[in-house]
Amino acid sequence: MAVLVSTVALGSTLGLSGCVSSDDEPDRTAPVESTVDGVAVKLLDAGTSPTDPLAWFADDGEQKTTYSVSQGLGQHTVGGDAQGTADGELPYSEVTMELPLTATAATDEGDGLAATVTAGTPTGDNDDRNDDIASAEGFRMVQKYSDDGKVSSRSFAAPEGASDSARASVEQGFTLMTDLPLVFPEEAVGEGARWTVTGQVSDSGSGVSMRQTVTYTIASRNGSQVNLDVDIERTPTVKQMAGTDLEVMDSTTESTGSLTLDLRRPLPVSGSVKTTTEITYGQPESPVTVVQESRTTSTWSSDGEQAEN
Repeated sequence: MAVLVSTVALGSTLGLSGCVSSDDEPDRTAPVESTVDGVAVKLLDAGTSPTDPLAWFADDGEQKTTYSVSQGLGQHTVGGDAQGTADGELPYSEVTMELPLTATAATDEGDGLAATVTAGTPTGDNDDRNDDIASAEGFRMVQKYSDDGKVSSRSFAAPEGASDSARASVEQGFTLMTDLPLVFPEEAVGEGARWTVTGQVSDSGSGVSMRQTVTYTIASRNGSQVNLDVDIERTPTVKQMAGTDLEVMDSTTESTGSLTLDLRRPLPVSGSVKTTTEITYGQPESPVTVVQESRTTSTWSSDGEQAEN
């Protein structure tokens, strides 16, 4: 009954490491537009006074940060004679990528903003791909967004010398980073404020489309620096495991995380968010179920400039 999920995509998208970097600006291919799914924002609690709107803005500064993402996938069977047998088991495995990033933000048309984020040399834990993935150094993302954080367009441009596999790996890393939409409510908010941001994401480990609801809570604010607690809930939008007759029977999500934002800078200054999703597949009349576990941990760490008061 159980069908094993291929680990090829998991290993090929994030299993990587890098080597020599260069100060020379690479020639890039023409930017390719990426689909940007809309999000819905709902204020749950405005928090305590004093309250002020949250809004992104830009200055002439440059942000340097390192984004690290770990992604893992496992599968096992429960119930009946199939429990624990090899044909239903996919031992949990995890791959990690690190991207040193340089980011700038500038005013765009009207009240809009445009962020440019450029990757340094990727590093990771798949030694077999060191030379290949290094060819994506200089990969660039440009996105336009409003001061509440809603993105209207996003494009990717790879260095001309990047291999297809390196380009795909780094683009997937950027996509995982943008799966956490840093969007604010339009209302004025204070400490303790809570709001949700709901949209669609794709779990690249399991390949399952998810409805994601992120709940943000303001832990503290000091000028342009905002500390947020983060909670994530994900539910599958599909009814069956791809390529099988197994139906989605249940799903659960556990998450923990916090972020420090500088409203002048387009990326988190620091913080980490971990999400674990389990999806149970089966058939109504069968005692056997297949449980897939997917984990994603995103971490930002900066060389550190403090927000202005």
